[in-house]
Amino acid sequence: MAIFFYIVTLVPAAVANPLNDVAGHWAEGYITKLADTSVMGGYPDGSFHPEANVTREEFIKCLILALKIPVYGAVESSYADVGNTSWSFPYIETAVVSGILKPEESVNGILKPGEPIPRVEVARLIVRALKLAVESNYTGYDDGINIPPAYRGYVSIVYERNLMSGYPDGTFRPWNPVTRAEASVILVRLIYESGKGTGLVTICYDHSSKSIFDNAFPLHQSYGYPGVNYILPSNVGSRGMMTIAQLQEMEQAGWETGSHSKNHIHFKDLRDREIRQQLLQPKEWLQKNGLQYASFAYPFWFDTDPYPVVSEYHESAVKCFGNKINIPPINRYNLERIMLDSGLANDELTDLLDQAVIQGGWVIFYTHSVTEANQTPANHGINQQRLNELFQEIKNRGLKVVTVSEGVSLKCLD
Repeated sequence: MAIFFYIVTLVPAAVANPLNDVAGHWAEGYITKLADTSVMGGYPDGSFHPEANVTREEFIKCLILALKIPVYGAVESSYADVGNTSWSFPYIETAVVSGILKPEESVNGILKPGEPIPRVEVARLIVRALKLAVESNYTGYDDGINIPPAYRGYVSIVYERNLMSGYPDGTFRPWNPVTRAEASVILVRLIYESGKGTGLVTICYDHSSKSIFDNAFPLHQSYGYPGVNYILPSNVGSRGMMTIAQLQEMEQAGWETGSHSKNHIHFKDLRDREIRQQLLQPKEWLQKNGLQYASFAYPFWFDTDPYPVVSEYHESAVKCFGNKINIPPINRYNLERIMLDSGLANDELTDLLDQAVIQGGWVIFYTHSVTEANQTPANHGINQQRLNELFQEIKNRGLKVVTVSEGVSLKCLD
């Protein structure tokens, strides 16, 4: 187990490899989500051992890591059986300082760190870690009479907030040891509970289609979510495209307007001088018309490295055809951006949002057009129904929708 914690702490990338013993397991989804965070990973041989028990010291360390609590540099131990040279000593002392552990509740100052931790103790630890007030002793479980009174309020909270699940027969089984699979579920739910509101989402629209103003803008307004328009100056005011007045109206509602180059040419075919023209001319057009221009969207993919050139004209830049979320520290001129169209499966979309909650990440989506609810989307577009479903998923997770400039100001950048 000491090897496991060494891997978790020092080599988070190792957990990105597929685990070889969780496929088809009831907790597979939670295990893989947690394995992406460096809180709880696998063993060197690629296994996870989902049914192995978790000890007190192991769960306490995972709890500290999950909530990103700064580790306390203690010298003396609060427990008689936890030496200050033990690997778990700093995490246990951090839990004491944070009020998660209370040494006065132990018998003769003994913690028994290496023993399996029972479910009832886990309930108490996570409620204290979230700093939730204990107000009721109703546990909600059929075996509540078997739960000591001192623990019932904590069990009540984890029941109400769905932080821990009972068994199919309606029992909680307070003294059952917690397995690694069960700990994964609990820790993911804990991270969700503590992380609501820390992840960011941005919705971008390229090419200034009038369908954005007609079909997306009202939906954004109903949720109170801003968006970002990346425009080609030659498109604005053309048939089927937004007007300057419409772009200004959206900006007044909190939207951001950015540059998408002069004529959408592939950057890999250009020299620096030509790239500068593609950056400067749309920026000047935006300035002339009283619109924002802080952010830039690269047209197509590019093989050259124009980031320094972009930084001369704009405060940030997003890519087309990105495939991952942005985790701090972030390069503001190389922000990943994910196409939101029929090619992005619903489970892929929700997984991206889940990771934004768990990792405090920033998901940037983009699309070209938004048709009415029951219409078939155009190529690289979506319809109102799917956009509304996305907004519901965002709302359910407590994610904050921001413009690119707001995201840059909120996230730690390179």
